[in-house]
Amino acid sequence: MIGKNIKKYRLAKGISLTELAERSGVSKSYLNSLERNIKNNPSINVINRLADVLETDLNDILGAEATGDVHPNDLEGWQRFIEEAKKAGIEQAHLSEYKEVIAYIKWKNRQDKS
Repeated sequence: MIGKNIKKYRLAKGISLTELAERSGVSKSYLNSLERNIKNNPSINVINRLADVLETDLNDILGAEATGDVHPNDLEGWQRFIEEAKKAGIEQAHLSEYKEVIAYIKWKNRQDKS
């Protein structure tokens, strides 16, 4: 799926594989392998570089769907998590940066289960 999404966004932008490689700093052969689903486990760094060049975000490249599914019984645990995040200096204004990391973790977990 990730290779399909990279190709979809690349073609939509009218960017050749060579140009994407040059602009992202990712080798053309690796990009080709991703698009052909020969390789399917790129690092978050690679995905972010591709997303930047393709002017999209990590969720689009991963094909991740953002969901806010939280079971009511989990709320106490989430509240503790939020308090710990605040103590660690994570501010609400920066949460969008962490959403990309969370989306990557969710995608990676799905890959590990496959």
